[in-house]
Amino acid sequence: AEFLNYREMTDTKMIAAMKFLQILIAPSFFLTNQQYFPIIVTQMIQLMLLHGTCKESCVAMASLSFLLCEYEEFKASDHIGRKAVLLLKKLKAEEYHPPVCVLYFSGVRCWVTNMALSLDDFSHGYKMGMRIGDIESAMFNANSYLLTSFLSGRSLVELNKEHDFFEKQMFECKQMVPGNLSLIMHQVVSNIANSKDSLSLMVSQNMEHEGILAQAIKGNSDSFICHICIFGNIEAYIFGKYELAAEIALKRQETEKKLSR
Repeated sequence: AEFLNYREMTDTKMIAAMKFLQILIAPSFFLTNQQYFPIIVTQMIQLMLLHGTCKESCVAMASLSFLLCEYEEFKASDHIGRKAVLLLKKLKAEEYHPPVCVLYFSGVRCWVTNMALSLDDFSHGYKMGMRIGDIESAMFNANSYLLTSFLSGRSLVELNKEHDFFEKQMFECKQMVPGNLSLIMHQVVSNIANSKDSLSLMVSQNMEHEGILAQAIKGNSDSFICHICIFGNIEAYIFGKYELAAEIALKRQETEKKLSR
């Protein structure tokens, strides 16, 4: 309550700085420059504490909430994430609802509650992002919705149809990162749903997905490599390829050591 009553930022230069740093959150969070994510978040929090809150403070707090998950500070992470959501309402910062959804609900909320409870939040974040023109955040909300649907055990038949719908939008809107993330997941979902007695993702001759993996390695995208390993691991385990699953898990661990979060 004390934080929500914190003074509002009035210095126009500081507000401009917050706006600029907020723009950098998405590429540092989702792309290859993840070593800058903690630096950007820390700078935004420092400006907020020194000069007061502004609409961009909502994204800063949601980012800090996500960052704290790395250190398993889940109670503090959830507390800060909740404050970010409350600050959205207080400052009427509707334009930042979609990125806050991605950062908070795909972060600590998946640790402290049943992840299926976040499906409506991701759906709302997607719809609001599309409505206000924040296509990037909308598509990352869609990807989080698909991922949470899969992990929470929703019908694979329904999920296949939703993948078709969202992936089409992602690639039409040139949102290649969420599009490729969803493409990897979709291949595994389709394979399991069709009960094929073969692995589609990690050991097949599917050139499309071999190309995606090669692209991730060439682009030094460790987060994307980890994403591929997660679903390759799930698929290998489901089809009884336990040695392969163990190998993939080790590759993921080695890759995660390079990540900043």
